[in-house]
Order: sequence, then structure tokens, then C-alpha cells
Amino acid sequence: MTEHSISSNGAGEAALHYRLDDEQYQALVDTVAGERVMGLALWEESISDVSGEPPSAEARVLFDLDLYLENNLLLALYGTSVFPDPESDPLRGWQQTGKIVQALIGEGIWLDEIAATEEEELVLVLSRKHRPHLYLNVGGWTIEEWKTLPGEQ
Repeated sequence: MTEHSISSNGAGEAALHYRLDDEQYQALVDTVAGERVMGLALWEESISDVSGEPPSAEARVLFDLDLYLENNLLLALYGTSVFPDPESDPLRGWQQTGKIVQALIGEGIWLDEIAATEEEELVLVLSRKHRPHLYLNVGGWTIEEWKTLPGEQ
């Protein structure tokens, strides 16, 4: 897959963001909010695994994943926890989380809302018909362009 940065840094050098400020919030609202999620790549390892032994696939709660949006933008999300609702514990397990998110994508899901935690961490709300189904609490992110979905040639 060929990816290009949409940041001002040049091709292949997308800026990695850790905190959501007003400017980044507006940029996300303008470029990705309201877009249908077309595909997903969920990585077995995470950037959050830097210290010590990484968790087992079944125990993993922090994920690195790529969300492929209908407008040909890819959100690369790092150290992301996935919640079915804001009051629940995060989903656990690499395969289980992947199955849940992939099933929702197959049924049609949109990146409906951009929000932030009190610590200015990015929160993405994935919804169907404006009814939230998943909340992604993101540790870091980049925005890039995509040409093909995972598994396509």
C-alpha cells in the first residue's frame, strides 16, 4: 500500500499528535468527522509496548490500528483503547476487539464525533445512524492518504 502524508512535513512524514488542541480538533472535524469507515488494520503489537513484556493477545487493551475512511484518508491510531460505552471497561483481546470492530464496519459505521478527554486525549466516536457503538480513546495519531484497503491489490 502506498501512503502519503497530508501534513505539511512532506510525503511519508505525517506528524504524530498526542494532545488534541483547538487547531487539531478543527482540522479533524473538517477532514474526517462524518466519514464512513471502510476498513481496519489492527496490529498485533502496539507502540505502547515499549517497556517490559508486551501483554498476551488475549489480555491486550491498548491497540495500534488504522481506520480507512471513505474520503481516502487513513487515521493511524496508536495506544488506543476501545470502549463499547463511556462507562464500561475497555474491550480486551486482539482477536475479540478486531472481530467486533470489523463486524461494525461490515454493517456500516461512521466516524461520527471528535471529542477529547479532560487530559486533552483524542476520543473518536464510531456510530451508526448517529447512535454510538464504539469510543476510541487515542494515545497518538497521524492522518495520511490511502490508495487501497488492507487485503486489496
